[in-house]
Amino acid sequence: MRLLVLTHTFLPSRRANAKRPYYVVRAFLEAGWEVDVITSLLGLAAGAGESLIHPALRVFRYEHPGNRLQRWFGSYPHLLRRATLVLAGTTWPDESVTWSVKALRMTGKMGAYDRVLVSVFPPSLLLAGLRSKLASPNWVYDYQESVTPYFRKYPRRSPMHGLLFRMLQRIERRTLHRTGRVIFTAATNREAYIREGLVPEANTAHIPYFYDADVFRGAKEAVADRFEISYFGTFDWRGDRSPETFLRALARFLGEHPKARPRTRFSFYGAWLSEHKRYLEELRLQDMVILHPPLAYDAYVAKLKQSPVLLLVVSAAHNLFMPSKIVDYFGARRPILAFVPPEAEMRQVLEDAGMAEFTCCPSDIGQGSQVLEKLWNRYCAGSLGCDTKKTAFWSSEVQIPRYLKAVTDLQSSV
Repeated sequence: MRLLVLTHTFLPSRRANAKRPYYVVRAFLEAGWEVDVITSLLGLAAGAGESLIHPALRVFRYEHPGNRLQRWFGSYPHLLRRATLVLAGTTWPDESVTWSVKALRMTGKMGAYDRVLVSVFPPSLLLAGLRSKLASPNWVYDYQESVTPYFRKYPRRSPMHGLLFRMLQRIERRTLHRTGRVIFTAATNREAYIREGLVPEANTAHIPYFYDADVFRGAKEAVADRFEISYFGTFDWRGDRSPETFLRALARFLGEHPKARPRTRFSFYGAWLSEHKRYLEELRLQDMVILHPPLAYDAYVAKLKQSPVLLLVVSAAHNLFMPSKIVDYFGARRPILAFVPPEAEMRQVLEDAGMAEFTCCPSDIGQGSQVLEKLWNRYCAGSLGCDTKKTAFWSSEVQIPRYLKAVTDLQSSV
């Protein structure tokens, strides 16, 4: 059996969306499939080799427009952001379109496959539906994010994208009605697609993000010797996912518990935005916050296991998404300080996983400070562990068999 995977990020890329296709490809290889992957260079560190080597695997990487912008403006963050915004506003359906068109053109030249698995984002991979030989019933789309239902609720700022929204919606509907299966990581996103008639309900499946059970198996590693709160990734410069409430809650907690200050740290791993520096200065948290560059996958997993507390911030604007880091947090079985709207799907996910004890509203500074105090007291008592067994539902052991069935057996429900 032959599988072709189209994904613009794939480990060792440091982009969050790179892990899921990597896990899936590895599972298909273990099941005896031959797998080809068409991906990009996006998020790769200089000189990085492939993370997955197998005699039945071929990986084809093509340059992404983001790589060119990084080369040209990487030393100038403000220019890089402006250039990225210009590219995003002047290309359609998205800034990845040149990579997507090349990937789809290569798909048409690579022969027959039993299944073609397409990872969305980017939306431009939906252009497959415009070609008669692509997006057939043996294709499967995996929606890690939402496209037109999200753009309908939160319109893009580009006038061109506004004018072409209806066209993108028609292309998405056409493509998804031609494919054999559409998998969604978020139940709310699946419901939106069914409600808007973008996909037949019988062709859908909800398979959430999952953590690698082998990576997180065994005894938990030693925890850092201080009250450290860790965050991995980035915050949104538009404010949809901001660190402001957490930082203000941290400052209030430290003001009420000055003895905690010498032992407290916030460790950030990713690209810290210049817009957020003002919070550190205003709240006098410069000595409390340690900024680190993004981590490679192995280092990321190791740090997850060692961190006393893990920070999660979910915006109400992102209810159609499932943050991939939440399941890695489940795998690490560390306490989660979660700023999540009460009505969000991720609040229910935390409840179902037995990990909602330290959850608060994204705008409630006082509640955040109280939760930090509770965590601090647990830390001082040496009882910061999480022994819930409910998180196993989000493990690869549970979800990978469902995923393999969803892709291989297109006639059955999952």
